[in-house]
Amino acid sequence: MPNNYKILVSVLALALCIAVFFLDDSTGIVRWVTLALGPLMAGAIWVLPEAKSKEIRKEVANRR
Repeated sequence: MPNNYKILVSVLALALCIAVFFLDDSTGIVRWVTLALGPLMAGAIWVLPEAKSKEIRKEVANRR
C-alpha cells in the first residue's frame, strides 16, 4: 500500500477512535479500550508487512 494511503487510513482510524471515545455513553474500561485500539491499528498498518499474492501462492504450493 502506498504511503499516502497508509497516512490516510491511519488518520481516519485515529479520528474514528477519538470520536467513539468522546461520543460513547458507556462508562468504564470500554471507552479506554476503544481509545487504545486507534494507535494499535495505525501502528499495525506501518509495522506489519503487506501480503503479496504471488508470495502466498508460492508458500501454499510448497506446503502441498
